[in-house]
Amino acid sequence: MLHLFLLLFFVNMHEQNTNTIQLRPGQWTPLETSTFFHSTDGTAADYPTSVQLKADEDYLHVAFLCEKDEYVAQNTYVEHNLPLYNQEVFEVFIAPGTADPTQYLELEINPNNAIWVGKITYPSLGDKGDMKGELLDPASSKIVHQASKGQQAWSGTLSIPWGLISPEKSPQYRINFYRIVAKQMPLEKNWKCNVDNCAFLCWSPTMSGKTPAFHRPRRFGLLNILPR
Repeated sequence: MLHLFLLLFFVNMHEQNTNTIQLRPGQWTPLETSTFFHSTDGTAADYPTSVQLKADEDYLHVAFLCEKDEYVAQNTYVEHNLPLYNQEVFEVFIAPGTADPTQYLELEINPNNAIWVGKITYPSLGDKGDMKGELLDPASSKIVHQASKGQQAWSGTLSIPWGLISPEKSPQYRINFYRIVAKQMPLEKNWKCNVDNCAFLCWSPTMSGKTPAFHRPRRFGLLNILPR
Protein backbone atom coordinates (compact mmCIF):
# COMPACT_ATOMS: atom_id res chain seq x y z
CA MET A 1 0.00 0.00 0.00
CA LEU A 2 2.83 2.39 0.87
CA HIS A 3 4.52 1.70 -2.46
CA LEU A 4 1.28 2.47 -4.31
CA PHE A 5 0.84 5.71 -2.38
CA LEU A 6 4.38 6.83 -3.22
CA LEU A 7 3.91 6.00 -6.89
CA LEU A 8 0.68 7.98 -7.08
CA PHE A 9 2.31 10.88 -5.25
CA PHE A 10 5.24 10.85 -7.69
CA VAL A 11 2.96 10.85 -10.75
CA ASN A 12 0.79 13.58 -9.27
CA MET A 13 3.81 15.78 -8.62
CA HIS A 14 4.87 15.36 -12.24
CA GLU A 15 1.40 16.28 -13.45
CA GLN A 16 1.43 19.45 -11.34
CA ASN A 17 4.96 20.50 -12.29
CA THR A 18 5.40 22.80 -15.28
CA ASN A 19 8.96 23.40 -16.45
CA THR A 20 9.47 27.09 -17.16
CA ILE A 21 12.06 28.96 -19.22
CA GLN A 22 12.63 32.68 -18.72
CA LEU A 23 14.13 34.05 -21.94
CA ARG A 24 15.42 37.59 -22.29
CA PRO A 25 15.65 38.69 -25.95
CA GLY A 26 19.11 38.69 -27.48
CA GLN A 27 20.69 36.48 -24.82
CA TRP A 28 21.48 32.79 -25.03
CA THR A 29 19.80 31.04 -22.10
CA PRO A 30 20.61 27.41 -21.25
CA LEU A 31 18.07 25.05 -19.75
CA GLU A 32 18.79 24.61 -16.06
CA THR A 33 19.73 20.96 -16.49
CA SER A 34 21.11 18.69 -19.20
CA THR A 35 19.04 15.81 -17.83
CA PHE A 36 16.19 14.60 -19.99
CA PHE A 37 13.61 12.13 -18.70
CA HIS A 38 12.07 8.94 -20.01
CA SER A 39 8.72 9.74 -21.60
CA THR A 40 7.05 6.70 -20.04
CA ASP A 41 7.60 7.26 -16.31
CA GLY A 42 9.59 10.46 -15.91
CA THR A 43 12.73 8.84 -14.53
CA ALA A 44 16.02 10.57 -15.28
CA ALA A 45 17.93 9.27 -18.32
CA ASP A 46 21.69 8.86 -18.49
CA TYR A 47 21.99 10.59 -21.88
CA PRO A 48 23.13 14.21 -21.30
CA THR A 49 21.24 16.61 -23.57
CA SER A 50 22.10 20.31 -23.37
CA VAL A 51 19.79 22.95 -24.85
CA GLN A 52 20.16 26.72 -25.17
CA LEU A 53 17.61 29.24 -26.48
CA LYS A 54 17.79 32.78 -27.83
CA ALA A 55 15.04 35.06 -29.09
CA ASP A 56 15.44 37.93 -31.56
CA GLU A 57 13.03 39.86 -33.76
CA ASP A 58 12.77 37.18 -36.42
CA TYR A 59 13.62 33.81 -34.87
CA LEU A 60 13.58 31.55 -31.89
CA HIS A 61 17.05 29.98 -31.94
CA VAL A 62 17.56 26.53 -30.40
CA ALA A 63 21.04 25.06 -29.96
CA PHE A 64 21.52 21.54 -28.63
CA LEU A 65 24.15 18.94 -27.83
CA CYS A 66 23.24 15.24 -27.61
CA GLU A 67 25.94 13.32 -25.76
CA LYS A 68 26.58 9.65 -25.02
CA ASP A 69 25.50 8.56 -28.49
CA GLU A 70 27.49 5.48 -29.45
CA TYR A 71 25.62 4.87 -32.70
CA VAL A 72 25.31 8.34 -34.19
CA ALA A 73 26.98 7.19 -37.40
CA GLN A 74 24.27 4.60 -38.00
CA ASN A 75 21.50 7.09 -38.88
CA THR A 76 20.58 6.71 -42.54
CA TYR A 77 17.90 9.33 -43.32
CA VAL A 78 19.27 12.21 -45.42
CA GLU A 79 16.12 13.67 -47.03
CA HIS A 80 13.73 16.15 -45.45
CA ASN A 81 10.24 15.17 -44.29
CA LEU A 82 10.93 11.46 -44.22
CA PRO A 83 9.89 9.67 -40.98
CA LEU A 84 13.07 10.75 -39.18
CA TYR A 85 11.53 9.73 -35.84
CA ASN A 86 12.14 6.10 -36.82
CA GLN A 87 15.80 6.72 -35.92
CA GLU A 88 17.69 9.24 -33.78
CA VAL A 89 16.36 12.81 -33.67
CA PHE A 90 16.11 15.97 -31.61
CA GLU A 91 12.63 17.49 -31.61
CA VAL A 92 10.88 20.73 -30.66
CA PHE A 93 7.12 21.11 -30.16
CA ILE A 94 5.85 24.68 -29.65
CA ALA A 95 2.58 26.64 -29.59
CA PRO A 96 1.66 30.23 -28.61
CA GLY A 97 -0.07 31.07 -25.33
CA THR A 98 -0.31 29.30 -22.00
CA ALA A 99 -3.29 26.98 -22.56
CA ASP A 100 -2.82 23.29 -23.30
CA PRO A 101 -2.44 23.51 -27.08
CA THR A 102 -4.65 21.58 -29.47
CA GLN A 103 -2.47 22.85 -32.33
CA TYR A 104 1.32 23.12 -32.34
CA LEU A 105 4.39 23.14 -34.55
CA GLU A 106 6.56 20.02 -34.59
CA LEU A 107 10.17 20.18 -35.76
CA GLU A 108 12.64 17.33 -35.97
CA ILE A 109 16.29 17.27 -36.95
CA ASN A 110 18.60 14.28 -37.24
CA PRO A 111 22.40 13.91 -37.17
CA ASN A 112 22.53 14.12 -40.98
CA ASN A 113 20.89 17.60 -40.91
CA ALA A 114 17.63 16.32 -42.37
CA ILE A 115 14.54 18.00 -40.89
CA TRP A 116 10.85 17.20 -40.56
CA VAL A 117 8.37 20.08 -40.31
CA GLY A 118 4.68 19.72 -39.53
CA LYS A 119 1.64 21.36 -37.99
CA ILE A 120 -0.12 19.08 -35.52
CA THR A 121 -3.80 19.22 -34.58
CA TYR A 122 -4.84 17.19 -31.53
CA PRO A 123 -8.31 18.14 -30.27
CA SER A 124 -8.35 15.61 -27.42
CA LEU A 125 -4.87 16.60 -26.16
CA GLY A 126 -3.77 12.98 -26.34
CA ASP A 127 -6.86 11.34 -24.82
CA LYS A 128 -8.07 9.88 -28.13
CA GLY A 129 -6.60 8.85 -31.45
CA ASP A 130 -7.66 12.06 -33.19
CA MET A 131 -4.25 13.56 -33.94
CA LYS A 132 -3.70 14.90 -37.44
CA GLY A 133 -0.51 16.21 -39.01
CA GLU A 134 0.10 18.52 -41.96
CA LEU A 135 3.56 18.36 -43.51
CA LEU A 136 5.13 21.72 -44.33
CA ASP A 137 7.75 22.33 -47.00
CA PRO A 138 11.11 22.78 -45.22
CA ALA A 139 12.39 25.25 -47.82
CA SER A 140 9.40 27.58 -47.69
CA SER A 141 9.27 27.33 -43.89
CA LYS A 142 12.50 29.39 -43.83
CA ILE A 143 13.90 27.37 -40.92
CA VAL A 144 17.68 27.76 -40.69
CA HIS A 145 19.27 24.54 -39.48
CA GLN A 146 22.52 22.66 -39.16
CA ALA A 147 23.74 19.48 -37.51
CA SER A 148 27.14 17.87 -37.11
CA LYS A 149 28.36 14.54 -35.77
CA GLY A 150 31.20 14.17 -33.28
CA GLN A 151 32.74 11.39 -31.23
CA GLN A 152 29.76 9.63 -29.64
CA ALA A 153 27.81 12.90 -29.79
CA TRP A 154 26.04 15.21 -32.19
CA SER A 155 24.91 18.81 -32.07
CA GLY A 156 22.91 21.31 -34.05
CA THR A 157 20.85 24.48 -34.26
CA LEU A 158 17.34 25.33 -35.36
CA SER A 159 16.35 28.93 -36.06
CA ILE A 160 12.55 28.95 -36.14
CA PRO A 161 10.71 31.95 -37.66
CA TRP A 162 8.13 33.33 -35.24
CA GLY A 163 5.63 33.51 -38.11
CA LEU A 164 5.89 29.77 -38.60
CA ILE A 165 4.81 29.18 -35.00
CA SER A 166 1.84 31.57 -35.10
CA PRO A 167 0.65 34.59 -37.10
CA GLU A 168 1.21 36.90 -34.12
CA LYS A 169 4.04 36.86 -31.61
CA SER A 170 3.20 35.96 -28.05
CA PRO A 171 5.04 36.76 -24.80
CA GLN A 172 4.44 33.16 -23.73
CA TYR A 173 4.59 29.78 -25.43
CA ARG A 174 4.06 26.16 -24.54
CA ILE A 175 7.11 24.12 -25.51
CA ASN A 176 8.81 20.77 -25.13
CA PHE A 177 12.06 19.21 -26.31
CA TYR A 178 12.64 15.55 -27.11
CA ARG A 179 15.41 13.18 -28.02
CA ILE A 180 15.38 9.67 -29.42
CA VAL A 181 18.65 7.79 -28.91
CA ALA A 182 19.69 4.28 -29.89
CA LYS A 183 20.68 1.99 -27.01
CA GLN A 184 22.24 -0.76 -29.11
CA MET A 185 23.96 -1.22 -32.45
CA PRO A 186 21.44 -1.29 -35.32
CA LEU A 187 21.66 -4.56 -37.21
CA GLU A 188 20.13 -3.37 -40.50
CA LYS A 189 20.59 -0.29 -42.68
CA ASN A 190 16.90 0.58 -42.59
CA TRP A 191 16.55 0.03 -38.85
CA LYS A 192 13.75 1.54 -36.81
CA CYS A 193 13.53 2.52 -33.16
CA ASN A 194 11.32 0.61 -30.77
CA VAL A 195 10.98 0.33 -26.99
CA ASP A 196 13.76 -2.27 -26.85
CA ASN A 197 16.49 -0.63 -28.91
CA CYS A 198 15.93 3.09 -28.28
CA ALA A 199 15.26 5.52 -25.44
CA PHE A 200 12.50 8.12 -25.87
CA LEU A 201 13.41 11.17 -23.81
CA CYS A 202 11.78 14.49 -22.91
CA TRP A 203 12.73 17.75 -21.24
CA SER A 204 9.26 17.88 -19.67
CA PRO A 205 8.34 14.20 -19.21
CA THR A 206 5.09 13.20 -20.86
CA MET A 207 4.34 10.41 -18.36
CA SER A 208 2.79 8.31 -21.12
CA GLY A 209 2.90 4.97 -19.29
CA LYS A 210 4.08 1.71 -20.80
CA THR A 211 4.26 3.02 -24.37
CA PRO A 212 6.52 6.02 -25.14
CA ALA A 213 4.58 9.02 -26.46
CA PHE A 214 5.70 12.59 -27.13
CA HIS A 215 2.36 14.05 -28.22
CA ARG A 216 1.04 14.93 -24.76
CA PRO A 217 0.30 18.69 -24.97
CA ARG A 218 -0.73 18.96 -21.32
CA ARG A 219 2.85 18.13 -20.40
CA PHE A 220 4.49 20.91 -22.44
CA GLY A 221 6.57 23.36 -20.44
CA LEU A 222 6.26 27.14 -20.49
CA LEU A 223 8.48 29.62 -22.34
CA ASN A 224 8.29 33.23 -21.16
CA ILE A 225 9.78 35.89 -23.46
CA LEU A 226 10.80 38.66 -21.07
CA PRO A 227 10.72 42.35 -22.03
CA ARG A 228 13.98 43.98 -23.09
